[in-house]
Amino acid sequence: MPDSITARSKSDRIAVVDVGSNSVRLVIFGDSERAPLAMLNERAFCSLGKGLGKTGRLNPEGVDYALKTLRRFDWMSRAAGASRVFAFATAAVRDARDGTEFVERARRETGIDLRVLTGPEEANLAGLGVLFGLPDAQGVVGDLGGSSLELAPIRDRKVLEGATLPVGPLQFPADSFQPAAIRRTVDAHLDRLDWLAGCTGQDLYLVGGTWRAVAKLDIGMRNYGLNIIHGYEMTPDRAIAIARLIARQSPESLAGAEGISNRRLQVLPAASLVLEAIVHRLAPPRLVFSAHGVREGAYLECLSEAARDNDPLLAGVEALARHEARFSPTVGKEIFDWTGNLFAGESAQEARLRMAACLLCDVGWRTHPDYRATQSYRRVLRAPLLAVSHADRAFLAVTMLRRYSHKAGRDVVDEARTLLSDDQVMRAERIGGAMRLAQTLTGGAPGLLPAFSLELKDRRITLAGPAPQIGVIGESVQSRLKRLAGLFDADDEIVAL
Repeated sequence: MPDSITARSKSDRIAVVDVGSNSVRLVIFGDSERAPLAMLNERAFCSLGKGLGKTGRLNPEGVDYALKTLRRFDWMSRAAGASRVFAFATAAVRDARDGTEFVERARRETGIDLRVLTGPEEANLAGLGVLFGLPDAQGVVGDLGGSSLELAPIRDRKVLEGATLPVGPLQFPADSFQPAAIRRTVDAHLDRLDWLAGCTGQDLYLVGGTWRAVAKLDIGMRNYGLNIIHGYEMTPDRAIAIARLIARQSPESLAGAEGISNRRLQVLPAASLVLEAIVHRLAPPRLVFSAHGVREGAYLECLSEAARDNDPLLAGVEALARHEARFSPTVGKEIFDWTGNLFAGESAQEARLRMAACLLCDVGWRTHPDYRATQSYRRVLRAPLLAVSHADRAFLAVTMLRRYSHKAGRDVVDEARTLLSDDQVMRAERIGGAMRLAQTLTGGAPGLLPAFSLELKDRRITLAGPAPQIGVIGESVQSRLKRLAGLFDADDEIVAL
């Protein structure tokens, strides 16, 4: 979509402006190419699509507010140094009789050239958004906006041709809420998608603020241990149960739900009925909530194929290592190589998580020593990491806890056990203990570790190295080697070469 990209400056920051049916949002991405951070994420609830189903036109008050918001977003993106601006509008502007007029006013009054996405284009970007954060996702993406629902299959890191359906919650006014009629309408539109039958029994990936609100409610009701929407999973039975519960509530009865705006609460009952219909139709083994959608898909589309293929988890932690390393970001890779013998036979996914943990080895050094272990745990657990499950997050967090302390945070480990098996906790503690030994042995300075070896053989861990260096090893190294060996139920020895 080259016509929607406007040159701004020489920086690598990309701004995405999303004019939706309910809100208008600006996100400025930067820092790491494949795992960018949202350096700015601002929205305004303009309700452009309010009343569209009845009048066929955009909400006049929403138009004025949206244009004012776009003027603000234009100068903010310029001031932030965005090199490109990808600006688009979705279903409300696409479907409204006065949508073209709105686009022309936006260009004339704000300087922003909006591209009005077609339904298939919007579905494609929603699918790319899921792949932005979950590159190995396989199944069906469902992106619920204010006016429409986009559905698209994803296979082998590609988005297949999808469809857009006019069943967003703003199509069903809250003042005339009729559940039976909504179900019939949604089912009728789903019946028209011939390809949908071939997607039954596959995972369903849910995108959009309204469905994220459903996940927030469920997390609160379950007292779930990790209050993060991205990667949160539901069984289909649970999804249907909570959808039916929400559909029976009025927006007033849902008021007070933590972290959910009143505007969002107004459309939750209708959105829950749409969700129930899709789950019944697809029978997915699990529902996975994605914090990333059309905006992230637009960003991903700006990247080269080579950049897209990079592992976003490792790209993200490498960027963090560049910012956080005491001496050099290469130390993490040295630790990964040095500890490899301890974890012979690990799977590719296990090695990937170990690499991520090693790259994070200095994440807590700026923190007060008394709090490094627990603060590093909490930071990694809630970090904006991509391509990780909730269990992966807990695993990496435990490695950080044990990298800084062998005893602190027993209650924290108990929290992690709600997401991890005992074997996973033990593996995380072993990796953390090995990192702690490596950092103590060399002080975290680069280039020193390759002179030593660490080997696990016949239930004995042997630390070997040049005689001059081995001869001056202190008590701290000896005690941390012994503690690491204990985690492997092994003996320990130090050998001078």
